[in-house]
Amino acid sequence: MKEEAYENVEERLRASYEKIRKSYRNGLAVVAVERDACGGCFNAIPPQKQSEIKQHKKVMICENCGRILVDEELHNSVEIK
Repeated sequence: MKEEAYENVEERLRASYEKIRKSYRNGLAVVAVERDACGGCFNAIPPQKQSEIKQHKKVMICENCGRILVDEELHNSVEIK
């Protein structure tokens, strides 16, 4: 499954994802915005940035911890195997 998804992603984004995963103890590189805060470092996310995250137009990064941010709806729709 992971290999199939990797084929559709640019090499530079894959490298960034792996680098983020290795730099944190829990291995979370993609986190949801929960209660207006980053799900990784719990730093507050400004409303404008939250709006951009919900639009799904570009990859948004937490300014504090560097993790990839997604909205809670997208996070819950992905099935973990």
